[in-house]
Amino acid sequence: MAVEPRSAEADAACQRAEAVLRATQDELHRAQALALIGNFTWDAGSDAYVASSPEGYRIFGFTPADLPVTAAEVHARIHPDDRPAASRARQRALRDPGYQYDVEFRLLRSDGELRWVHTVAEVQRDEAGRPLRVCGLVQDVTARRSAEDCVRRLAYRDTLTGLANRNLLEQRCGELLPSLAFLIVDLVRFRDVNYALGHLAGDSLLLQAAQRLEGMVGAAGLVARLDARFAILLEGCDAEAARRWAAAIHEALARPFTVAGISCEIGARIGIALAPAHGSGYHTLLRKADIALYQAARASRSSAVYDAFDDPHTPARLGLIGDFRAAVEGGQLRMYCQPKVDLRRGHIVGAEALVRWHHPDKGVLAPESFVPLIESTELIHLLTRHMLAGAAAQCEAWRARGVHLPLAVNLSARDVAALSLSEHLRELLAHHGAGAGMIGLEMTESSLMRDPAASIAELERLRGMGFRLYVDDFGTGYSSLSYLSRLPVDVIKIDHGFTMAMVKDSRAAAIVKSTIHLAHDLGMTVVAEGVSERRIWDALLQLGCDEAQGYYIAPPLPAEELLEWAGASPYALQVAGLAA
Repeated sequence: MAVEPRSAEADAACQRAEAVLRATQDELHRAQALALIGNFTWDAGSDAYVASSPEGYRIFGFTPADLPVTAAEVHARIHPDDRPAASRARQRALRDPGYQYDVEFRLLRSDGELRWVHTVAEVQRDEAGRPLRVCGLVQDVTARRSAEDCVRRLAYRDTLTGLANRNLLEQRCGELLPSLAFLIVDLVRFRDVNYALGHLAGDSLLLQAAQRLEGMVGAAGLVARLDARFAILLEGCDAEAARRWAAAIHEALARPFTVAGISCEIGARIGIALAPAHGSGYHTLLRKADIALYQAARASRSSAVYDAFDDPHTPARLGLIGDFRAAVEGGQLRMYCQPKVDLRRGHIVGAEALVRWHHPDKGVLAPESFVPLIESTELIHLLTRHMLAGAAAQCEAWRARGVHLPLAVNLSARDVAALSLSEHLRELLAHHGAGAGMIGLEMTESSLMRDPAASIAELERLRGMGFRLYVDDFGTGYSSLSYLSRLPVDVIKIDHGFTMAMVKDSRAAAIVKSTIHLAHDLGMTVVAEGVSERRIWDALLQLGCDEAQGYYIAPPLPAEELLEWAGASPYALQVAGLAA
């Protein structure tokens, strides 16, 4: 049957329809290009991709001339790490009519570019349920994944060093439990760099330290940044292994850093907590590693494993703060005295006033049980005033018996910084009728170095009033020798950690020797703490040390028993020409 030719009107209608279809396709392609979405069709009979939109070509890295593209060719462009998951999803979609194909993977395109794609597809089947073709959409989600990675980095990574932050540290800690070592690493002189060279230099130091730590730890654990400190998690690490790690970390961070063109020796201190021995949760381990860091600093050691016996921050001890004011007012604090002896003459030349808390329920408490708790509160001033008043009263009581025996009282960093210290001491002396020469004031090296200029001004005022001034625990505060030469102090007390180690450790002996010579060159007297045996006494005497204090001479004694002890001791009680 002959086909009648189309009329002009029909041709025009067809052309208009074709134009609309082309316009619609162009709009679809533009929309797909904007949304980075393409479509594709895979034919089950040929196992090949037989159709794709322009954006689909671009995403997969093919051109229309490449079609048909085999499934193997597409599969080869999937990142090797993602191929198993993509293959499993495809096989399940073909096998299981109820399964929705929906998967993300990375594509390695022929131009070498790596792209993230998200694909969803529908499997079309014949009447028997056999797959005929797969029609799907593919979207380039590289920008979204990049944004997600950025958010993830911000959420779990430190922006300066790239190390784990607190969030990731807590997450990984939970994953590594129950057996791990939790280390906190403190850069001892970090603040000096910040103050002297500025915060940019401080950031440079943190970045260099982070690189050293991560280079050391590697796959053995996780390194995280905690503000100006670092935390390290080591899985399955016992106390001995943790100590070895700490020693290696200390050695690595002891090497100089170059900051702002200056070679700086920073030093490190490390606190260690262990799971499950010290706790089983992130916050518990963090707290106990922090306490171990404090314990290391107090003992002048480079590292320490948490010691519950030496932990002043347990809930039970924390409860002591609430009892302390009542203890002062109720007369529960008693003064003990540990005598100091002139090494050359064997004369008792003074004593250090120490406190003991006679708690009604807990018995006699040593200062380390409660002083660390109150050091950061105003209660420390209450303790200091109590001890100063007790020392002045005790000195007057001894003077009434014909004994001239000075007492030295410890001051905290908060006491040194208090503007009212000199005025309070003036009122104290007036009230007790005591002379300033009978009271010594002991201040730790570290407390004086917090604000050297202010400390020097306060010490000048106190010395002008007649007080004898001591630098306590010398060698543990990293003071500058230029500041030491300017400090108006009379006595340097060598920390017991060096004294007790000097007969076994040549380095400790060298520190003791150099300290004695330095102090004498500056016109200062030297007192060695921690003299626990005759060998230490003899070594100090040979080095020219002036005075000794420690258990070899006597333990701390109740103040009212000191004169009785002195009468029975081999040491003469003679001060300022007076003898008992």
